[in-house]
Amino acid sequence: MKVIIVGGGIVGLATYLHLRKHLPNPSSNTITIFESHKPSSSSPPYNGNLDTLSASPPLIGAGLGISPNGMRVLRDLNPDLYASVVAQGFRAERFVFKGANGWTLSVQSTSDKAVRGDGESEEVCVASSRHGLRETIMRYVDEGAVDYRQVVGVERLKGGKVGVMFEDGEVEEADLVIGADGVRSVVREALFGGDERYKPVYTGQSGVGGFLNAPIPHYITDNKAMVFCFGGNGFFGYSSGGPPAVQQLMWWSTFEMTSLSDTKAIDPGTIKVALVERHKHWKDSVVKEIIQKAEVQSIYPTWALPELPHWGERGIVLVGDAAHAMDPTTGQGASQAIEDAQTFAILLGKLLEDEPHNDNDADVINTAIKLFYKIRAPRVHAINERGKKLAGNKTNLGLFSEYSMYCLLWLIDKLPFIGEFPQIVD
Repeated sequence: MKVIIVGGGIVGLATYLHLRKHLPNPSSNTITIFESHKPSSSSPPYNGNLDTLSASPPLIGAGLGISPNGMRVLRDLNPDLYASVVAQGFRAERFVFKGANGWTLSVQSTSDKAVRGDGESEEVCVASSRHGLRETIMRYVDEGAVDYRQVVGVERLKGGKVGVMFEDGEVEEADLVIGADGVRSVVREALFGGDERYKPVYTGQSGVGGFLNAPIPHYITDNKAMVFCFGGNGFFGYSSGGPPAVQQLMWWSTFEMTSLSDTKAIDPGTIKVALVERHKHWKDSVVKEIIQKAEVQSIYPTWALPELPHWGERGIVLVGDAAHAMDPTTGQGASQAIEDAQTFAILLGKLLEDEPHNDNDADVINTAIKLFYKIRAPRVHAINERGKKLAGNKTNLGLFSEYSMYCLLWLIDKLPFIGEFPQIVD
């Protein structure tokens, strides 16, 4: 079987490793990852192009949190890889929620111990840079498995094969093409064409973020915390992005920006001025320090993807943001993508094992794709719906609404039966 994975980000690499682990007869399978962006040791220059901002992995937010469920999948995949991810990141055992006025509204444990059986190890959220997580996973991918070429289209060929087209006009065929190419997926276009109902939509919110080379505040290290601050005019979060000794303070700010048509409005210099203006009256001392010292090198619009009627068919399947781009409010973007990789690989591997004498891989592949959607879509939908409970709290609010939000967050902490508190970092 020949498999092509389009997209060499976190989910593309994870999908590769899961397929290598779960597909039977490894020597009979060829798996290649095509990635358009060659790795770079430095941040790419900003050029004000919205398509680049939407597509370039280094610019889609500097950091993330891998939730306990995502960490458990990494442990199942490879204990050594799991240990490496933990070692390069920061174990955030608590989420601390604050108001812009300085109030501590809620402290939530990130541990999944309460839902684990006797003797099972617990997992907590691990904060990491995207670059650090990707590079860690990349070390476990076979040499030469990633081909740095840009895929510009996907089409079905005669005989049930799928063709992947490159910018130089070359076409490579495969039995299975996996779209791990993000919210502006080229592979998704092969499934839904120009149908506007299934194209990403700008949410009206954008963000800036990055890392500050500075000692990690004692509040973070003492409490092993990731901090989230809510205010009437936006949202701000921060944590250690790696081992505290590395002194990599991770931060991000989300704000309303109703239109992306004005390129001057997304210039980093302009955004830095707006960042300071937006948070200058916030009481948190770490926020004050960050907005003064940080250099804004990126902006990342938040895109929403309408729920798709399916995630693939006839030899083409989508995973991660290509299938279900989640609002960062869910805190599950990376973890759900990693779950996708594991689920699809296990399904395909099991079906191939159960039908070893079936010479038509296409039938098995299509069955796996259908089961994958049937299993995963309800869970993803539920997480997205839960995340919407807090998504509105990153928009501009009046004074009454702001303090009503503070009261709600405080009550949820004191009276857990009010509702499950969604994790809110991605």
